[in-house]
Amino acid sequence: MSLLPPDLERPFPDNAERAAARERLGRRDATLRLIEALATKPAPEWSPVERAAFPNVTNGVEDPAPQRTQRWASLFAEELAEVHRLAAQGPLSDVELREALYLAGRLLSTVTDWAIDMVDDFKVP
Repeated sequence: MSLLPPDLERPFPDNAERAAARERLGRRDATLRLIEALATKPAPEWSPVERAAFPNVTNGVEDPAPQRTQRWASLFAEELAEVHRLAAQGPLSDVELREALYLAGRLLSTVTDWAIDMVDDFKVP
């Protein structure tokens, strides 16, 4: 069973939608980079606003934002590196672009606990 959505192989209908997807990938990549940087910040240096941006509980267990993001960055280091590589790469095929968008969305959803269709609204404080 694949964890990927079924429409990854669907081509973009036109260059405008492809360009919009590429731009969205760039924004998601930038947000991931900001969260990774935040994950390296010592817990006492986190502001209340930064802490409030992330969930405090995971599966019913207290999970403070500094520890959550640090664990997330470590656990998903390879996937984060792949998104960064694809975002920096020249032209991508439609499949590569859709896969990169999906992976970036899943990574953001995991760290923020937001639904994947809402992650583009997440802003790093």
